[in-house]
Amino acid sequence: MKPESAAPFLFTVGSHNDFLSTRDLGKTVLRDLEDQTPADTATVIINFTGVVAMTHSFADEFLGQYYSALATQDGNPTTVFVTELNDELRETLTVCFERRDLIALEVQGQELGLLAASEVLNQTFALAQELRTFTAMNIAEHLKITAPNANNRLKRLVAARTLLRELRVAERGGKEFTYSVPIV
Repeated sequence: MKPESAAPFLFTVGSHNDFLSTRDLGKTVLRDLEDQTPADTATVIINFTGVVAMTHSFADEFLGQYYSALATQDGNPTTVFVTELNDELRETLTVCFERRDLIALEVQGQELGLLAASEVLNQTFALAQELRTFTAMNIAEHLKITAPNANNRLKRLVAARTLLRELRVAERGGKEFTYSVPIV
C-alpha cells in the first residue's frame, strides 16, 4: 500500500464558472477533478466558493457520477468533503444525491453534516461525532441496535467517504474495524 499524501487536495469548482449548467460541463469538471487528484491523496475537498447556482443536470453529471464511482471502490480518497455551499447549491445537491441514494459529507464552518442522508444515518453519524473513535459494537450498544445493523450503517458511511475505517486486532482476539470521524 502506498503512503498517503498528508496534504488534502483542494478542488475549486468555482474556477469553472459561477453558474454551472449542462451535462457536458459536468463531465468536463468531473474529468478535471479526476485528472488533478493525486493518486495518493487521502482527503479531497470540493470547494464551491464563487459558485452561485448549478443545474440538476450539472450536479448529476459531476458529483452524482463521482460519488457513485466512490461508493463502488475501495482506496483513496478515504474522505471527501464538500464546502462553501449556499442554500441553493445544497438543495440541488441534496436532490441529486437522493435520486441516486448517495450521501455526502459537508463542512459548514467547523461543523460536519451529511447531505441527503436518512434519519438513521444522520443519527449514526451524530453518535460517531460524539465518540470520535469507536467500533461497530460501540455504535450498536449506544443505539440499542444489533451489531449487523450497526455494521450496515457504518459500511454505508465509509463507502460515502464520511468515516474512516482501520483494521486492527481486537482486545479479545481476532480482527475488527475501528472507525473515526475525519478531522476538518
